[in-house]
Amino acid sequence: MLGFWYVSALSIGCMIFLLVACILLFRMNRSIKDQRQRQVTAQWLPLLEHCLSSPIEVLPRLTRPEHTVFLHLWNDFCASKSDSMAPHLIHMARQAGSDHVAKDLLHSRFLRRRILAVATLGRLRDRSVWDEISALMTHSNSFLAFQAAQTLLLIDADAALPLLIPLIGRRTDWSPLKVASMLSTVGHDLASATMVQAAIQGDPLVSPRLIRHLPITQSPHGLSRLRQFLHDQSSSGDMLAASLFAFGEFRDSTDLPVIRQHLSNPAWYVRVQAATALGKMGTHDDEARLIALFSDEQWWVRYRAGEALGSLKSMTEEKLELLQETLSTPEAQEILAPVLAKFRARHARQAIQSTASRVLPTPTGG
Repeated sequence: MLGFWYVSALSIGCMIFLLVACILLFRMNRSIKDQRQRQVTAQWLPLLEHCLSSPIEVLPRLTRPEHTVFLHLWNDFCASKSDSMAPHLIHMARQAGSDHVAKDLLHSRFLRRRILAVATLGRLRDRSVWDEISALMTHSNSFLAFQAAQTLLLIDADAALPLLIPLIGRRTDWSPLKVASMLSTVGHDLASATMVQAAIQGDPLVSPRLIRHLPITQSPHGLSRLRQFLHDQSSSGDMLAASLFAFGEFRDSTDLPVIRQHLSNPAWYVRVQAATALGKMGTHDDEARLIALFSDEQWWVRYRAGEALGSLKSMTEEKLELLQETLSTPEAQEILAPVLAKFRARHARQAIQSTASRVLPTPTGG
């Protein structure tokens, strides 16, 4: 029995010793990495700044671990500079042998290093890895696949877009917000057209999300294709609602007939988006259409119709007060009271701001 306790105590002691040893080794390794990062940053950051104005003939040598740190530094530095600076930075990275290191890291078993390699090769505009990077766009890891898509756009946007359009519409793990940001590198008009095309051809679950983020491109270029798609074939309620949202954001009067048409759509969430869009771009003639929605069976439709009515440029406080007196249904009163209160508060703020801008003295140079 005593021998059992001796063996147990010895085993526990060994486990504690191994645990402490692992913690010490981890901390030593972390310290070495931090020191290496500081040294590489201190040595190479001034060189990166200098290469923007004039080339550097001889660069310091980098060990393999140091080169990985340099790639992080170089990518962060590139991201903070304009595209006009890219040729100088690309020349420096190639001079340092970063293209060869990145190609080796492309086959690393560590995911972070592979993502770093893909990002580096994209900024280096390295066409030789096109096929390898293309294959990564279907990778199960969304971060690696998304970085591969960004890299192809940097290398050759015209060749990358036909490959990207089907994928954008199918990958439910890609954020539409990030997709819009990624496509902005190819120009607003092309980004807009690409997102609409991807939505039309893509997964019904992804398509509405893409259309909702279409305004991020700041270009109405894709709207003509979207209008044609909605005209030619029946769309799901989600796609219709997303399209109406996009129409409202772009505020093109061309879309007013479609928006008005869907105020009576069977799907209540489509009616919500139609009312909201109408509040952003409607005319005096739309006041009656929005008032009619005050008797809608869905509370959200009545609520958005009230907000939209108060947002119309043709609306005045006198009109809302008269409407409150003439409409006596509970649904109408429920909507009109807060709409009128918000309308008064908004216009009171605008009046205060206008008065303040006239009263405050204009600064003069001394």
